Amino acid sequence: MKRALLPAAVLVAAIALVLPATSMAATFRGVVIAKDSARKSLVTASRNGVVRTVRARAAFRRVRVGRLVAVRAAALPDGTYTASRLRMLGTSRHVHFRGTVVAVKGARLVLSAGHSVFSVRVRGGKTAAADGASDFQPGDDVEGDGNCSGGSLETRRDHVKKVGHSDELVLEGIYLSTADDGTIELAVVHKGRVLVHVPEGMDVPQLQPGDEVALVVKLENDSSFTLVRAEDESSSGDDDGDGVHVNNPGAEFSVVGMLATLSDASVAVKVEGRDEPVRCAVPDGFDLTGFETGQLVFMSCKVSDGNPVLLTLRKKDPESEYLTAGGAILDFADGGITVQGDDPLVWCAVPDSLDLSEFQVGDPVTIRCTKVEGIWTLQAIAKKPPPPPPPPQYVLATGTITDLTTESITVQGEHGPVTCAIPDGADLSDFAVNDTVAMKCFQTETGLVLGRLQSDTALYEAT
Repeated sequence: MKRALLPAAVLVAAIALVLPATSMAATFRGVVIAKDSARKSLVTASRNGVVRTVRARAAFRRVRVGRLVAVRAAALPDGTYTASRLRMLGTSRHVHFRGTVVAVKGARLVLSAGHSVFSVRVRGGKTAAADGASDFQPGDDVEGDGNCSGGSLETRRDHVKKVGHSDELVLEGIYLSTADDGTIELAVVHKGRVLVHVPEGMDVPQLQPGDEVALVVKLENDSSFTLVRAEDESSSGDDDGDGVHVNNPGAEFSVVGMLATLSDASVAVKVEGRDEPVRCAVPDGFDLTGFETGQLVFMSCKVSDGNPVLLTLRKKDPESEYLTAGGAILDFADGGITVQGDDPLVWCAVPDSLDLSEFQVGDPVTIRCTKVEGIWTLQAIAKKPPPPPPPPQYVLATGTITDLTTESITVQGEHGPVTCAIPDGADLSDFAVNDTVAMKCFQTETGLVLGRLQSDTALYEAT
């Protein structure tokens, strides 16, 4: 993607992204409906039809199609999983599955689901067409019931129904070549050679013939494919690239994006085109000095015992490839969002994949945009938190004096201890530890200062 470099001075120092704090760990059961030898992965379908791709190098050879498995795994940022534990539970006669039609090949449906492509043999039924599957079209979302026989998934036509239509899907396969006009040629399992048009100005990873790739593509009206996003699964990734890279054998991955949250326990990076940030635990002794939210960073992590752990965190070029602005939302006109801040008006197009239903005109926000085909396009948005309420002018506490010195007094109140400084020259000689008192302290620039103290037998009041 072509980008315009902006001076670092236009950046807002930090963006507190409003994104769900999801865990990357998962436990689920499913029937193995396909295997991918290149990825050393198993494609599973759970009882509700959800399809997942599980990278399981250690168990790949011994698990056959049709086996019911229990999986403990960590979710990888590319939408697949890496198994930390896999247990075989037996053989299942029934499979429920959901997916999006990539192609119809005779009596086979080629489906995309769970970031994998697999085929389903469709036998004739009461409503079958001549070849058993020709009434489905690419992009159709389908749901069906079937079984695994002879090492593959099969069903009957009357056991599959169309439940919707998708304009985007994932093509997973082997990269073959790139034509002079930028068109990518891909070998997709069960479908063969696939051509994917790359829009003018879009940047793609440096691919080598034979690389495993996953392409998010838009399905055009003529059933052709246009690239939305590309990921090279054969690359270990480096800080010169973009997006997500998954190194399957080492259970490692790397991402490039905006530093969304940062703590001693975990780091989260927001990757362009993904709703949720990628999170990794911070190991003991890892130095995070100099990092702040809002920075563009390269992060690599390794999955250990089902949990992603931070390996590397590096800042990208100090000149930003993003436009960042803060202010109130003025409108959502012309397919975009306009924000008025201290700088001139900023307008960015809003992609269909970004849900802004929680935002309204007038909301104070910070936005980050990147150029897509020469147009500034919204990449992240966050509501600015309201300013903290001013501290109370005074604090009241009723209870027992637990500590009393010439400099401070502590009273154990109903909601915990309250400690206040004692003004110079104050005479509290009539008060002692264990006295029951009512205390009033005033908030000052240096903290709480005693203003009034009263017991059954004594009274102090600051002048």
